[in-house]
Amino acid sequence: MEKATEFLSFTLGNVTLSGFVTPEELARIESGEVVDVLLRGVIAVHGDVGEDVPLGDVACTFIGGELSPFAPPRGG
Repeated sequence: MEKATEFLSFTLGNVTLSGFVTPEELARIESGEVVDVLLRGVIAVHGDVGEDVPLGDVACTFIGGELSPFAPPRGG
């Protein structure tokens, strides 16, 4: 498995989340695929507080290059 070396950061409301994904995961996100990734080493920072809050590894789904609150249905 590739190492998570690609930095990814995005803002949701007044909270910025950042972490790392593999180069393959980043390419799939940027291509707009529906992709489930494990965002590694996530740090959250609230804009009004400014203090780093480590969240560890967080499972995320990206759809169309954007973080999605919805995971696609699993086959079965």
